[in-house]
Amino acid sequence: MSEYFDKVDHNDQVIGKVSRKQAHQFNLMHRAVHIFLQDQQGKWLLQKRSAKKDVDPLLWTTSCSGHVDSGESYLDAAIRECDEELGLRISSRDLIEIFRCSPCKETGMEFVRVYFMDKVFHQLSPSPEEIEKLHFYKLDDLLNKCTNHEMEFSVSFLHIFRLVQWKLHNYSKES
Repeated sequence: MSEYFDKVDHNDQVIGKVSRKQAHQFNLMHRAVHIFLQDQQGKWLLQKRSAKKDVDPLLWTTSCSGHVDSGESYLDAAIRECDEELGLRISSRDLIEIFRCSPCKETGMEFVRVYFMDKVFHQLSPSPEEIEKLHFYKLDDLLNKCTNHEMEFSVSFLHIFRLVQWKLHNYSKES
């Protein structure tokens, strides 16, 4: 079964509909979401993508991520992906949009909205089709791993995580 995404212009306005294959094969601009989860100790949840994934198999990435389906909002996609990948049923009130990323080579030509969640989650049920394994990282350990083991991470994760770090660093300066 083919997935279909909204094809968008440089202003993120819908200009058509494309299959997943077309979007990736022809580097067409489309939409995606990434969600960062933190536990109550401030550790960051990352997932190692399943070997079955067509993009970035067995690489570490954000807690949860995925494409925005045609006709779907970014927020609805984030809620759906949390359920599909992590078995985590949430509402829009649980997510905080922390920034938006324009399409580039690193994101696979995706407009990306990045969300953060620190909701108490008692049990995660990762989908074996999507996720090889989950791991919680202290921030210093994650930064060290990103620096010393860069090849273990998806390019999109490294790009987005650097932007998150920049945003957090500048936020702490303003406080």
